[in-house]
Amino acid sequence: MQLPALFNLPKSTLQIYGEQVYSTSTDLLSKCNKGKSPVDRLTSVVAWYISTKRPTIFGVVPYNPILGETHHVSKGNLNVLLEQVSHHPPVTALHATDEKENIEIICCQYHIAKFYGATVEGHIHGKRRLKLHNHGETYEMNSPDFSIRFLPVPGNNWVGNVNIKCLETGLVAELSFTMQSFLGFRGNRRAVKGKIIDSSSRKILCEINGHWDRYEL
Repeated sequence: MQLPALFNLPKSTLQIYGEQVYSTSTDLLSKCNKGKSPVDRLTSVVAWYISTKRPTIFGVVPYNPILGETHHVSKGNLNVLLEQVSHHPPVTALHATDEKENIEIICCQYHIAKFYGATVEGHIHGKRRLKLHNHGETYEMNSPDFSIRFLPVPGNNWVGNVNIKCLETGLVAELSFTMQSFLGFRGNRRAVKGKIIDSSSRKILCEINGHWDRYEL
């Protein structure tokens, strides 16, 4: 079903995905390459990943891209290219490179919407890989679900669990995106918490606690 233009953002889904990578006020991506230790680099990757989750405007959606549609942006040393590679299911591919820092991002994902009465959840399937070629490290990560709540208080939120794992070092970041309870009396709005662990020993190396929609020291 085609929505009236009144309910569409003046941009496509490709641009929404691309903005998560290139539309930033602080260059957290290049910092991923500057960490002196594997833990420092994973911590920077986690900070960058959380920064890619953006608040959205309730009640409007981007336009669906057509098969073969592309979106390309160059910003400084960063080049980002997206393409709609499948229509059913709607699969989007992303490839980004930072030539100066020798960083590469590869992503292929699609979403499936499910209705739960007063909410709609977009389950995002696929993996994103961030490669720090100078260190020979690849970080693999999934995405939380996107929840749209209609009642009792309308709003959008990212919810669910995310794992960010370095395939070479075995270090893992376990994140949980949470939202308020149905009536809004319990839980933190747009909160994210988690920990960085050594997967071989399960030793906790770092704890994470904050909000994904604001900058916190």
